[in-house]
Amino acid sequence: MRADFIIRGGRVMDPYTGADEIKDIVVRNTRIADPEGEYVECGHIIHADGCIVAPGLIDFHTHIFHEGSGSAIRPDFMISQGTTAAVDAGTAGTVTYESFYKSVIAQSTVRIKGFLTTYSGGQLDFKLCEDFNPELINLARMERVIDKYRDNILGLKIRLSKGVVPDDKALDYLKRVIELADELDERLGTSLRVCVHTTNSPIPASELADCLRPGDIFCHCFQGAGNTIIMENGQIWPGILEARKRGVIFDAANGRGNFGAATAKQALKAGFLPDIISTDLTIDKFNIPPYTKNLPSVMAKYMTMGMNLMDVLNTVTAAPAKIMGMEGKIGTLQPGADADIVILKEKQLSFIQKDFKDEELVSNALLVPQLTMCAGEINFCQADFFL
Repeated sequence: MRADFIIRGGRVMDPYTGADEIKDIVVRNTRIADPEGEYVECGHIIHADGCIVAPGLIDFHTHIFHEGSGSAIRPDFMISQGTTAAVDAGTAGTVTYESFYKSVIAQSTVRIKGFLTTYSGGQLDFKLCEDFNPELINLARMERVIDKYRDNILGLKIRLSKGVVPDDKALDYLKRVIELADELDERLGTSLRVCVHTTNSPIPASELADCLRPGDIFCHCFQGAGNTIIMENGQIWPGILEARKRGVIFDAANGRGNFGAATAKQALKAGFLPDIISTDLTIDKFNIPPYTKNLPSVMAKYMTMGMNLMDVLNTVTAAPAKIMGMEGKIGTLQPGADADIVILKEKQLSFIQKDFKDEELVSNALLVPQLTMCAGEINFCQADFFL
């Protein structure tokens, strides 16, 4: 067999298959190959001794409508941090989604799917707030856009924060978006999820979660402002636990104002792990400490709070791949999957990360990307790696 690359000697960690062993990964064309005992001819051997070889990281909550929003970053900037796929969390609305698709999604190496904000203009800038009044929803245009980009749009997004929605109408706004998703699914044969920004919501967390359907996203699940998922006794609200049993997805989506260290520590102590760990990256945070510098730093945050490495890797590979409808295609190193791969080296160093109240977490280790491969091509390599 002719191969393009062999990654040799690394610790292969793949939550999708459960693999955690030293073995070779063979890349042929755009996919991971299984030589099945064949002789492999290859001119490029990548020695990964002392490194972790993992599926390319998936950042499930980002803002990457670059030049269509004042808050967004260029998606391919994330490749150097090991990210090979991402979900845009509703930066575009029905009026701007086509531009987002043509100017960013279709032009990017990073694989991108997205949510559609129910406000037609999307999230235009930090100082411009969306209006989620259901009467302003352009339903006819929304239906056309979703029908056209059904393979790319995962669902609808709404932000339920005080100051963004009226306190006395927040629950009605949320219920209308969920009804809308059901209506569109019936008309179009889609399976739209609803992603809800829950930071400082006027609705109690259990009441909010009770509205959500299996597969909907309870976003910023460890936020610390106002109504959190934690009761006064430090336990998880029963309604949150019931929602998880029902199949609601809990995404950490850290950001700057959407992560409370106390909430996260209490939740993890109670055994409530996030289904997804993501960044909520925007231009004011990317590569800038101490809040959400990039996905590896957010991963380090959760390992600092006690999560084990395999569980953390699952939240940024196999779990988001399944929600994106790409299970077995990305987020795994199994033969036949697309060769989206990251080689990580664990470095011992001390650095500070902060939550929305500037409470500090001190991490002592960081997984640093050495090489990132997208669909079988090396798109990033540290200068002192693969010499």
